[in-house]
Amino acid sequence: MTRSHKPTRRIKALEACSTACIGALICFLCSGGGTCPDLVGTPPSGDPRDAGSRLSKLETQSSAQSGSAAATCGKASPFRPVPNPLSSSAQAGRLRLPACAEEALQDARPSERQSLSASQAAKPQHSSSSPKVPPCVAQSAFFKSLPKGFRWPEPGDALSLRVLEEYGAVFAAQGGGVTPPVVIFPDQDAVAHWQSTLNTEQAEIAGIPVRLQSAAMRALMKAREEGFQAHVGISPRGRDAAQRSYADTLELWRSRVNPGLTHWVAKGLLSATEAERIRSLPARQQAQEILELEKRGLYFSNDFSKSVLFSVAPPGASQHLSMLAFDVKEHDNPVVRSILERHGWYQTVRSDLPHFTYLGVDKHLLPSLGLKMVRDGGRVFWIPDFDCPPPANH
Repeated sequence: MTRSHKPTRRIKALEACSTACIGALICFLCSGGGTCPDLVGTPPSGDPRDAGSRLSKLETQSSAQSGSAAATCGKASPFRPVPNPLSSSAQAGRLRLPACAEEALQDARPSERQSLSASQAAKPQHSSSSPKVPPCVAQSAFFKSLPKGFRWPEPGDALSLRVLEEYGAVFAAQGGGVTPPVVIFPDQDAVAHWQSTLNTEQAEIAGIPVRLQSAAMRALMKAREEGFQAHVGISPRGRDAAQRSYADTLELWRSRVNPGLTHWVAKGLLSATEAERIRSLPARQQAQEILELEKRGLYFSNDFSKSVLFSVAPPGASQHLSMLAFDVKEHDNPVVRSILERHGWYQTVRSDLPHFTYLGVDKHLLPSLGLKMVRDGGRVFWIPDFDCPPPANH
């Protein structure tokens, strides 16, 4: 298994900050109030009563340079380096760090949920508390469980709202999973950039390379261990069972749309000219047109009997882009489904039977994240619950 770690600048800043702060404290105590100009910047008075004010100054100084929290407790210590407070040997009895270091540490905790990359966070974002969100949605448990900075769709964006209904459970993921910042990625560059910010792991399972976010991979491997003890396998359904690119989602989308257009032209329910126009549209606009056709009963699933969204997501909207989704070959086995549930993997897309999503919490906690249980064909699916009641008739 290989790992890809993306260390943050906050962690680096924390190391420099905490080292300088502890070094300053050691200098003052060991020198008996002597001069440490390189550490603090101002020679101390020698009066021990000044210690509190000087240490307070160290804790409260702040700076924001180059987009990260700088080491604000003083310059780097000229003394022998002190142990890194983030190292495993220091964790058990770690000294309380100054406020600046504690703040950086809190921001860098791996369990904290984040939805935006560093470059995206630098741009103006719609908050999940946007006033454009209908009050009934804003009060829902699902909306409240969304990560800070998540961009709720604009009121007229019917496509994104429909995608949230069908595929949105992934945005409530916990357990170390990092969720996408948007409902639909616009293109390959946006997907590749965001995926490059994630901590991921790759393993070969049944001869197929599988890459997932690290938390999801660890949970999957534990599920496989339990499956081994129960004499059942948990393996990928194919080579695209886990991570996908934007191009992968575009190819899958076209594998449904193009045959569907041909089918409805042959049935005389769509003109060849209209079909060609739709086929040439950009991906997002094309998806909007397909959903409009489905309102007329022209469906684009494999058997043309139901919505295309029951079998494939629009380009840029697949849960597989988040590397928190995994298609399981043995999905028909109820023992396999139970094992996956115990390790935070759930079915969240109705009619996509092999598909499981890493949500990272016990089943009894899912309703508190705004997910509701739906039974379909003997399966249990967990889907977002943010529907608004229909307007009252007057």
